[in-house]
Amino acid sequence: MKTAVILPTWNRTQQAIGCVTRFLETSSADIVIITEDDRAKYDQVKSKRIKFVPVSPRMTAVQKWNYGLEVHSDYEAYFLGADDLWPDHGWLDEVLRVQKTRNRGCVGINDGMTNGENLATHYLMTRDFIVNHNGGVMACPHYRSWSLDLETTERAQSAGQYAWAQHASVEHRHVHFKKATMDETYKRGYSHHHYDSIICEMRRKINWPNDFEAVIK
Repeated sequence: MKTAVILPTWNRTQQAIGCVTRFLETSSADIVIITEDDRAKYDQVKSKRIKFVPVSPRMTAVQKWNYGLEVHSDYEAYFLGADDLWPDHGWLDEVLRVQKTRNRGCVGINDGMTNGENLATHYLMTRDFIVNHNGGVMACPHYRSWSLDLETTERAQSAGQYAWAQHASVEHRHVHFKKATMDETYKRGYSHHHYDSIICEMRRKINWPNDFEAVIK
């Protein structure tokens, strides 16, 4: 299954390069980098599987995930990437195995911290699932940085389209899990936490409506 990792990043060039390199080494996926950073900073990573998408002015993570989907809409599946992920070898093969054997459109990975039976912080979605069950977007555009994972997981569970690939290990090296230090990117994300939490609770009460424009149809 032709897969793209949509990876938003900002102001973390060396970290992002390490992350992108690791994704290239551990899977066959293409890597779509969405960033405001200077493209020349990424020239040390040479691969035809890298798709660089410059953006300006600065976007939220949610906007970048959706823009990546819009620009590269011809894949069969998409993985919600981030520059603080560190995948083990074979992670994508395991995700695709679970997707195929269980016939599910949304497959969560094992981030090393979260019980993926209940919530996937990062996941693969088939194009069909995105169109038919996730409103045609990578991430609900009402959010800025948080809670989009909870909404997508619950949408998938309600549709009978969710599975957890427990043996697909993609470590989430997030400051929330005490695996990173606070920086400007995390500070910006945390400034959205309260807002996103309120939006999430409001949307859950009305059963996750598709009250936004689809990126793909």
